[in-house]
Amino acid sequence: MHVRFEAGGLRSDLELQAGTWTVGGGTDDGVRFPGLLPRLLELDLTEDRVWLRCTAPCPVGRAVLAPDLRRWLLPGERVQLSAQACLWVEAAVEVPATVALVRSLLAPGGAALSVGPLLACVAGRDAGRVFPLLGPVTEVGRLPGCAVQLADGAVSRRHLQLVGEGGAHRVRDVGGRNRARCNGRWLRARRGVLLTDGDLLEVGRSLLHYRAPDVEPPLTASETAPPAPPGAPSDGGAG
Repeated sequence: MHVRFEAGGLRSDLELQAGTWTVGGGTDDGVRFPGLLPRLLELDLTEDRVWLRCTAPCPVGRAVLAPDLRRWLLPGERVQLSAQACLWVEAAVEVPATVALVRSLLAPGGAALSVGPLLACVAGRDAGRVFPLLGPVTEVGRLPGCAVQLADGAVSRRHLQLVGEGGAHRVRDVGGRNRARCNGRWLRARRGVLLTDGDLLEVGRSLLHYRAPDVEPPLTASETAPPAPPGAPSDGGAG
């Protein structure tokens, strides 16, 4: 697994074998950064995924990861180890991280999933599950009728509502006993938040990564123009 580290403006690349690695400032840490807490992070590497767990609150992506919560690290998400040190994992294929998420990590058996919007559960009892957002309104909760049904006991029966809006989704907290957050900030029940690609929703003890729908680039004039007619024959009659 190709893992990149950056500390004090210096970047280094490591190829780590599958297994469990500790990251910290201890002498017995597999990946050592002076000045960090011993065993600050635990990386569990498989052939196609990286799971992490921290012993102190640690910013990961757009939210802070609570201690001892196992988290799936997505390609390109940065783990802020300190004010000057961070690490991240390169995508397995040369495409944007959100596309790599679907095509190389989430697809069962290697088959590509839809390029439409989705929620990927990256932490909690449902970590690793993917939920396509198919209709104009999607509910998140423990009820069987919820399109995103979570097994997390800290999630209410109906906890979040996602409403399609302008090619994206607006998320609202619909009154769960545990308030939800978006990128670490509390969600407001009425107005909610318009999501952008990569946003992290914290609901109960679960983290949901929002993937916006892919937008095809507009065709160029040369791609939309009709084919040119064949060249006229020369004066000599040779075509």
